[in-house]
Amino acid sequence: MAVTEAQARRALRRADFKWDAQVEDPRDEKNQVHAHHGLLSVLAAAFSCGRIHLRRVEDFSEDLGEASRRKLGVGGRVSDTTLYRLASEQKPKGFRETTQAQVRSLIDQKVIANDIFPLGVMTFDGKSVWTSTTSMVDGAKTSVDENTGVMTASLMSLRAVLTSSQLRPCLDFELIGDKEGESPAFRVVFPRVREKFDAQFKIVTGDAGLASRENSRLVQEAGKYYLWGLKGNQPTLLALAEEMFKLCPGGLMKRNEDYRNGSLVVRELHTITVKDVPEVDVAGIQQMWRVRQQTFRDGNLTAEEVRYFLSSVPPTLLSPSQQLALVRLHWGIENGHNWAMDVALTEDDVQPCQKSREAIEVIAWLRVLGLNLLAAWRAQAGKKDRLPVPWERCMEQLRDAFVFSSQGVSRVTLG
Repeated sequence: MAVTEAQARRALRRADFKWDAQVEDPRDEKNQVHAHHGLLSVLAAAFSCGRIHLRRVEDFSEDLGEASRRKLGVGGRVSDTTLYRLASEQKPKGFRETTQAQVRSLIDQKVIANDIFPLGVMTFDGKSVWTSTTSMVDGAKTSVDENTGVMTASLMSLRAVLTSSQLRPCLDFELIGDKEGESPAFRVVFPRVREKFDAQFKIVTGDAGLASRENSRLVQEAGKYYLWGLKGNQPTLLALAEEMFKLCPGGLMKRNEDYRNGSLVVRELHTITVKDVPEVDVAGIQQMWRVRQQTFRDGNLTAEEVRYFLSSVPPTLLSPSQQLALVRLHWGIENGHNWAMDVALTEDDVQPCQKSREAIEVIAWLRVLGLNLLAAWRAQAGKKDRLPVPWERCMEQLRDAFVFSSQGVSRVTLG
């Protein structure tokens, strides 16, 4: 599809990855055709265009225009064998710092901003990075299907995503393997995110797996507010919430309606103040929230779901509309980052290198760099019918921008 010179410039500017000094070259020093950081940049740029299989990354490198090759740091086509060898040997050290530098640059350029929710919301959520029924790596979790006897190996990650930005960039993640969990991982990731991006968020949201007393205290001591989901992993608190709302459902703070796929979706928010209720022994707790979502089709109720939340947000800080919007932002990590990772960058289905846990983590970081690049491109791509341009079309536009200089634009300087 046609792209402009301005789009080509923007694509190259976004792909100018600042690789941290800790990202060391694992290859032998002699007889190297391509620069180390150049190969990593090509992988991240190709991933941003949906080219995940290494053979397709090779094709991508061959199609690159002269200016793109100069900017990315490769001299020509890169074979899939070379890419696999690098990915299998590369250590993940320094990739976190590279991702943080990418996000910081986008913040400084005002590409990333709290344009959805001004207070800033950092959402933490678990996300699979690798699953296999045919191979195994050290440190992976394993489970066996009782019906089929098939063993599945997997590696998870806990991700930190700025859901108050329309880009929903991933700022950090921690790999979770066997005998590890999301809640301990939060206590590792949260201080890192706070150190690097403290000014970007005021509220922390997470699912029920993070709703521990220790995590709540950590957030409170950092001067932030939390909104935790509440499920069966906290049976005492969940039973208390159900009983409290049953006896006194609380004021209807907000009710909204919207249409989705031909159905009417109605959401209602009820809140109860529990700040001084001794049975709710959670640091900083202010309220319990209940959100009931009902789906109607042709006037008939087809689905109903009730969810409970623990909130340390002061009752007067947010309007009822903002409270309900915060709940939807919390779910935004699934609809935004996680969905895009799985559908656009095929994280659940395609693993180009699974030789070791370190190789899987390196690919996960390259995917994050690629998705952040793609999201930044999409945010500036305009809208169609008042909606963001579809991910697939954005990937094709971005790919064409990278090869643009081969269409005769090499006569201009795209640096």
